[in-house]
Amino acid sequence: MSKDWQYRELIEGEWKLRVLPDVWSAELWQEILSVIGRQAHDRHPQTVRLERRVKDKSAPLFLKVFHPPSGIDAAKDFCRSSKAFRFLRQSVALAAAGFLAPTTIAAGEERTRRRLKRAFVLTAAVPGEPVPEFLRNRYSDGLSRLALAEKRLALASLGREIRSLHDAGFVHGDLVPTNIVIATEPGGEFRFYLMDNDRTRRYPVWLAPSLWKRNLVQLNRFPLPGITLQDRMRFFRAYSGRPDWSGAGRRLLTWLERKTRQRRRECDAVDAPGSFRRLMSFNRETAGNVRGERDRV
Repeated sequence: MSKDWQYRELIEGEWKLRVLPDVWSAELWQEILSVIGRQAHDRHPQTVRLERRVKDKSAPLFLKVFHPPSGIDAAKDFCRSSKAFRFLRQSVALAAAGFLAPTTIAAGEERTRRRLKRAFVLTAAVPGEPVPEFLRNRYSDGLSRLALAEKRLALASLGREIRSLHDAGFVHGDLVPTNIVIATEPGGEFRFYLMDNDRTRRYPVWLAPSLWKRNLVQLNRFPLPGITLQDRMRFFRAYSGRPDWSGAGRRLLTWLERKTRQRRRECDAVDAPGSFRRLMSFNRETAGNVRGERDRV
């Protein structure tokens, strides 16, 4: 998404909208309202695919609907932007800093006397596959030498990308594997799209390091097809930028293993003692779905 794109603010009844005028239309707005109106209330945001065609080609859009929160979050929403507008703001900030995120076509929030009722974001599709699907399609069964080299290159590229993200002050709100989409370039390079950015934040450089570790736990705690313990170390080596381990690096790895064991036990009900290699090995029957969680570390 170009940082030069300008959003137009519209008012539609109790809805305040921010839209890309070149894509937005009254027809699209009516379709969005229809989908929102049919959805049952759910505390988890729901995403619906909208089928569109541009010049006889499929150009799907994804509508993410936020229903009103309760309790303290509802009180906070009286004096802060909705998740939808925070999503838009962070997507623009990521793009301006050189990172890839889905283009946000529109965001909107519905309020009555400042009370937030509903909100939505509409994003364009991105090329590529989420990390678990990318791996499952390439590496879950026997690896050729070419595939192994490609996997290692992807891990190193991802490690450097997350390091750059953190160095720029960003902490992703839910950096689980499904929220990273990998696209391959004709020359063999990889591009990484960051998804679900409503809880992503940019912090002052002096504060961000204390929050980076949360993202490392979110990425590390899922067994993935074709990913070995050595692969996790390759990612961490690229992320840290060190060919060998300093005392600080070893301490961080020890902490990361302890936190990963804790999260596997709490979130997946997996017995955590014993071999870490065995704990993190992928098993089709027991791995389950890799999904986002509101991790607390």
